[in-house]
Amino acid sequence: MRDRAYAGAWFAGLCADVADRFGKNHARANGRLGLLRPRSGSGPLVWIKADGAELSGRLAAEIARAGRARFPDRPIVLTFEEEHPAVIDILAHIAGVGYAYGPADRRAALRRALRRLAPTRVLAVGAGMGGHLAAELRDRAIPCALVHGLPHAGIPCIGFPQTAREQAAWADYPHHAAPFLALLAASQVEPVFQGIAGAWARALFWVADLTAPAAADLAVAWRASPLARHDLLFIGAPCPGAQPLSVWDRTRHPVPPGTIMWVDEERYWPALAASCTAIHLNAPAEPLLWAVLAGGRTVSAASRAILNLIGTAPVVEVASDELLSYWFQVQAEPQAARAAADALRRYFWAERRRAAAATEVLLDLAGGA
Repeated sequence: MRDRAYAGAWFAGLCADVADRFGKNHARANGRLGLLRPRSGSGPLVWIKADGAELSGRLAAEIARAGRARFPDRPIVLTFEEEHPAVIDILAHIAGVGYAYGPADRRAALRRALRRLAPTRVLAVGAGMGGHLAAELRDRAIPCALVHGLPHAGIPCIGFPQTAREQAAWADYPHHAAPFLALLAASQVEPVFQGIAGAWARALFWVADLTAPAAADLAVAWRASPLARHDLLFIGAPCPGAQPLSVWDRTRHPVPPGTIMWVDEERYWPALAASCTAIHLNAPAEPLLWAVLAGGRTVSAASRAILNLIGTAPVVEVASDELLSYWFQVQAEPQAARAAADALRRYFWAERRRAAAATEVLLDLAGGA
């Protein structure tokens, strides 16, 4: 849920302002009021406005990186509603991009920000396009783009929906549906985890996202399954008896077949996605989803609709209580498994090309006079 102070609630904004002043976070208080400073540079300024979600911040930062590469001297300012260390680390390595807390969705704050920045283009990400900002852009005839958000009627805004539901909402408005996270996902990673159990493990399986109770249930079923005699299981939540992957010492003895490994850090996703025999998804967050799709392996899901993917992804629907049986089938029919993996790989690269083309459209928009 969006922060009520940033959404424009007056009393929530007052309380947040007082708390920030007493907490010596003057930058956030000033940003919420629209007290922004433009970056120096030649040409019109581009304002990239993200909401408070870390995913929005990452997308906004990558848009800023692409904009800086296309327009080396163009002033670019990125604002956010919540400071995330991972996002700040990206921004700190992009030369010449200004970043700060942004204004709340209140008329006075937005008018102050628009007067100080005088942008010719506004690129909003997530819920960064509030109702009052939409109205101000419409009244000032400032073109805009909205990435990973829902449309606002009556403003000159081009949509860049990232999911199937967003694409449906943009059906009556100009838009370019493309999952930008397909560009950011690491792909073609060597299957480094295939040696985790030495020569004894036949296959590696990964349930990438699940709740702790579901992980415990899966662990019981796994240990009772013949798969545990030969294979390894990776899970996305802790459960009794699971070993955290971050404490595994690959220089020592290999992991015995049947071991359950808890994938406790995001940094392992790309290597696992390229190493596992089969991967199962329930309702993953988008970065995890695209990390899995980039691996080019056999992927199943509890529901294709829940994945919310643009286009028809060749993902097999498998119920939780049928997952181990499905993995037996994957091993018994290796040719079919390879065909399924190849189809998913083609889907991923098609979406990646679509995202690259949409990025060029977005940059063309940002570069308009």
